[in-house]
Amino acid sequence: MDLAVRQSLPYDEIPLFARLPKHRRDALEQHVRICRFDAGERICEEGEPNPGRFYIVLEGEVSLCNRGQAFSTHTMADYEIAVRRKNEVFGAISFLDGEPFSSSAFAKTPLTLAVLCFSEAASSAELRKLRAAVVAELRRQLTSDLRLSIADRLGSLQQEAEFARYKNAVGRIVVTTLAILSFYTLLLSLLPQFMVALTVNFAISPFIIIIFAAVMGPVILCSGFPPSFFGLQTANCKSALAFSIAASLAFIAAGALLKWILINTTQTFAGLSLFGVADVKVGMHQVMMSPLYWVAVALYLLLTPIQEFVARCCLQAPLYAFLNGTEFSRRIWSILVSNLVFAAAHSHISFAFAVAAFIPGLFWGWIFARTNSLIAASASHFMIGGAGIFLFGIEEVVDRLMRGMMSVM
Repeated sequence: MDLAVRQSLPYDEIPLFARLPKHRRDALEQHVRICRFDAGERICEEGEPNPGRFYIVLEGEVSLCNRGQAFSTHTMADYEIAVRRKNEVFGAISFLDGEPFSSSAFAKTPLTLAVLCFSEAASSAELRKLRAAVVAELRRQLTSDLRLSIADRLGSLQQEAEFARYKNAVGRIVVTTLAILSFYTLLLSLLPQFMVALTVNFAISPFIIIIFAAVMGPVILCSGFPPSFFGLQTANCKSALAFSIAASLAFIAAGALLKWILINTTQTFAGLSLFGVADVKVGMHQVMMSPLYWVAVALYLLLTPIQEFVARCCLQAPLYAFLNGTEFSRRIWSILVSNLVFAAAHSHISFAFAVAAFIPGLFWGWIFARTNSLIAASASHFMIGGAGIFLFGIEEVVDRLMRGMMSVM
């Protein structure tokens, strides 16, 4: 801590002294010390006797802290309860009631303070009048601060209540998701037998998707949040749909161009046609353009909104609301995590198909984040997923790409 002498304070800038007459301001000079602190220095200690002083921040910030036990380590630590900034006062309550300091104060940044000390104020009638004038202004200032503090506390309580709602809703969704995924994982060993019994390799997917939606749907509908919270809205339908269609067409064009480049520049993709069909099998034999093939196409299109409902409304939207951090990081993590679950639910088909679902899933998550619309995400899924699976044979592309990477390794 460094001490310096200063002839006058910027009284007009400090709310506490703005109403004091000039002769009172002049009389204050002999009771003021200017102190400078480096960041992290302690100014006063919780429980320390106050000899009759309080502080005004001239430059920098002060952290007011109380000692408490850390829940995780069971050790004592300083917890910040408030911050004082330029022209704000601290230590006033202790000054008024004569009790020890109720909080410790630390320099949060390089700091300049005005320290007013009236320990000898009772030595003369003039000093007692000066002290009484300062006390009156302090009481007025504290009353004003109390009103603001009550308003701030009310806002804080509202935020805490809202966060508790988010936490409860997301907690139920996470528990439900983990339960479904665990059940799905346990059944993976039985899925090949079901596929053989059903004779077609795409028959099990509708059951899995419908089960996910049937279990998770009531959870979000009973969460207490409005449908728009989950992207279930039509208010922005036209603009969201237009954005989704334009972005999806660009994505499809970029994907087709990338496949064409790979076919013409790499050995792994040599001989592969630009256009391809889905790997639909009946009795373990691939079929093309048969009635069952078109049944698979119809099922895919019908189930697309349900898939997006699970991935975006039931997972991405609650995760985005619940996560902490910047808006960008919350969007990124909510998209990534929801798509990992989305891709995992396709792993029974093949690992390549799961990877193929994850990559455009990131794009659909971005569409949903931009529009907060299930309709927009579903439209993009219709276009990109349908084109990728039934027009460009994306599963074969991913499979060859992974085999090429494995051969290099």
